[in-house]
Amino acid sequence: MSILAFGDPNAEVKGLNDFPKDQHPPVAVVHFAFQIMVLCGMLMVFITVWGAWLWWRARRKKEKTWLDSKWFLRSLVFAAPLGFIAIETGWVVTEVGRQPWIIYGVMRTSEAVTPMPGLVVPFVTFTILYIFLAVITVWLLLRQVAASPKEFVMEMSNDA
Repeated sequence: MSILAFGDPNAEVKGLNDFPKDQHPPVAVVHFAFQIMVLCGMLMVFITVWGAWLWWRARRKKEKTWLDSKWFLRSLVFAAPLGFIAIETGWVVTEVGRQPWIIYGVMRTSEAVTPMPGLVVPFVTFTILYIFLAVITVWLLLRQVAASPKEFVMEMSNDA
């Protein structure tokens, strides 16, 4: 760690216990967010390797395509939000992990907050807008599925 932090293998790296308690970040939140971020990354790597293996096996045996694996396709659906979750938990690690400082030893977070009255109105407005857009999106998707040909729906249900 001393090489990473200071470029010197003999440099002393202070641990959390070397700092006063009032300068400790909320360790549990940072640790949990870091574990979620790493788990998401490892799951995405696993699914990528699994997909590459399925592709290689299908190409070698010249059988069905690698996208015919029902469990692989289900894992892709499960994996869709993993990148976003990893990004958000990484952000939590970064922002919560540096607390209570904005700039270490110079400015604390409490000193950097600009009081901004009236933020409730845009917050509520955008929340209502996004809920409205989500409802419209779900409605349009359901309408699209309902309008699909019955033969296609039956074919898809038989494949599952």
